[in-house]
Amino acid sequence: MDHFEMVEKLRQKANVSYEEAKAALEASDWDILDALVLLESEGKVKNENGASEYTTQETPAKHIVEETADWKENLRRLWNYLRKLFRKGNANNFVVRGKKGKVEMEMPVTVLILLLICLEPFSIIAFIGGLLCGCRYSFQGPDVNSKVNDAMDKAADAVQKDENDQ
Repeated sequence: MDHFEMVEKLRQKANVSYEEAKAALEASDWDILDALVLLESEGKVKNENGASEYTTQETPAKHIVEETADWKENLRRLWNYLRKLFRKGNANNFVVRGKKGKVEMEMPVTVLILLLICLEPFSIIAFIGGLLCGCRYSFQGPDVNSKVNDAMDKAADAVQKDENDQ
């Protein structure tokens, strides 16, 4: 089909002028469907009465824009969640106390989590070794639940009780 026939076909389908049909086809690289979508998005498609006609289907470009906006919104939410988590991790501390109750080591919870992730076997061995040597672990900070510290105290008491029984 030559260009003139394409313009005529689009002109009939969209009920637009020859110039509008030709401009839409040129803008869409002579693809009739893309030209029709372009004309619809510009509100130029008219029915027999001369009123503008809109389709109920979304154009592909609009769908892509919405998906991109959703993706950006989800990324923004994830970033805000990670920032909040990081702030809480830095506001609360993991504390190691020796046999006499003296603070031997204190670090932000964020550092503790990174150590557990990166050095998992060593961290677990060090934690158990510290319990066997009489260390007590606790968390301090504004977001600490006392039940966590109670559970850690019970674990330390159980280890000390086992040592005293032997």
